[in-house]
Amino acid sequence: MATWADRIGRHVKLRDLHILMEVVQWGSMVKAANHLGVSAPVVSKTITDVERTLGVPLLDRRPNGVEPTAYGRALIKRGIVVFDELRQGMADIEFLTDPTAGEVRIGSTEPLAAGIVPAIIETLNRKYPKVLFHVAQADFATLERQLRARELDLVIGRPAEAISEKDLDSEALVNDRITAIAM
Repeated sequence: MATWADRIGRHVKLRDLHILMEVVQWGSMVKAANHLGVSAPVVSKTITDVERTLGVPLLDRRPNGVEPTAYGRALIKRGIVVFDELRQGMADIEFLTDPTAGEVRIGSTEPLAAGIVPAIIETLNRKYPKVLFHVAQADFATLERQLRARELDLVIGRPAEAISEKDLDSEALVNDRITAIAM
């Protein structure tokens, strides 16, 4: 009997996973097929073949469309990670071929995003004009979760407490003090 690794390695392809994700996103095999530029029977056969390979139903087929089963949701959840890793790998290769280009996803709290972050980006952009910067604003706890989920590359903010987790590197950029001056 074939092991799971054998079944996955030989039968579940990235294309199959992509088709499943599109079907769920569009809610219909016909709509997904149109979006993918393939026929609906190709999409249907791909889903059926993956279900047969895994031995579980991935979709609930209904007259008004499809919904993922618990098995389908589990596979899609991991598929998102797989495609994210591939995108990161492509970005890594692009960076290796041209270390002055790439994308940086920065998270920041609102006050810093309005103040120091634009100055940092402007300075870096002058030195590295081919780098694209994306800035997300949220509270620090949300930013930390996004960083751990690898939705962000860097967080600039004031944590409520010191970061001492082994999986994160943190460094104080500024040691500031607030001074009130009056006449």
